[in-house]
Amino acid sequence: MGRILARTTNATFTIFLAFLLSYAMLIGLALVSPTSLNWLLDGAELLEDAITHTALPDQYNNWLRIFVGEEQILFLFFAMLARILIAIIASSFTAAIKSGR
Repeated sequence: MGRILARTTNATFTIFLAFLLSYAMLIGLALVSPTSLNWLLDGAELLEDAITHTALPDQYNNWLRIFVGEEQILFLFFAMLARILIAIIASSFTAAIKSGR
């Protein structure tokens, strides 16, 4: 039971940390390099157009248009980047602790 609770807590903490880190990266990019953020927003808009302008019936395409926006795509990109960074840091930290024993 303790192992399941530990894994659940670890996963929840990782998701929450990725959420905060992705917003920090997004805000940092907006402050440091607005042109890069504009470039990423343009790319997200292209991806949104490719996803929402398919030959799906309107009953499904309307839901795509509601839930798939360029902001959500951009935030998803930063969230995935944050998860990768957290995984690299956590695995390095774990390897350092195990090699120290």
